[in-house]
Amino acid sequence: MPRFPSFSLGGREKSIMQGVERHIDIVKECVETLRKLVGAVAASDASVQALRDRVFELEDEADGVRRDLDSAIAEGAFFGGVREDIVNLIGVIDRIAGAAKDSARLLTLGTGGDPSGLVILKNEHMGLFFNNLMAALTALETLVDSLKTGKQGVVEGARVVEDYEEAADNEKASLLEELFKFPRQIDPVDVIQLRDFIFAADDIADNSVNASDVLVVLVAKGYG
Repeated sequence: MPRFPSFSLGGREKSIMQGVERHIDIVKECVETLRKLVGAVAASDASVQALRDRVFELEDEADGVRRDLDSAIAEGAFFGGVREDIVNLIGVIDRIAGAAKDSARLLTLGTGGDPSGLVILKNEHMGLFFNNLMAALTALETLVDSLKTGKQGVVEGARVVEDYEEAADNEKASLLEELFKFPRQIDPVDVIQLRDFIFAADDIADNSVNASDVLVVLVAKGYG
């Protein structure tokens, strides 16, 4: 039965996949910087602005890499019948950085809110939430790396990403429950802003799952 060629055949395809790995490295740094920003905001630390700016810079850098990869794929005869899937994979990974940027913006929006509302950032569920977001992204990185070698574990690996996403969802639910227990005197705008921050951050895990789904499609089409 005919199969598509593997990624290992072409030097140019190798170069594209190295670019994808570079892309996900930047995205991971962006999410990790967001996690540091959460801690800085919770502690009212002087590094808040610098960390926020760094998240924005990394998202912009990731977007630039995505554009370069898209152009390289469009200009060459790469990847046979899965060309669109590779472009889709890169786009979904890029949305993870976009989610981190949106989260950073929401977290640092405005300066006149009631700081007592930021206690949610110190909640144990927030730490577990971000641990699972990073774990989902790291598991996705492992899946991308597996495309260079044997692909037998891609489906199982995709389930690992989903497990971390579900764990993040559970922590998100706990955070929202805690958030809406806040006293009535706290400005509802602050509560809504924190809620939206949590939802935006959760998109990091959601897009990690979406990217892992694309990898499963690649394997199903014969890249493995």
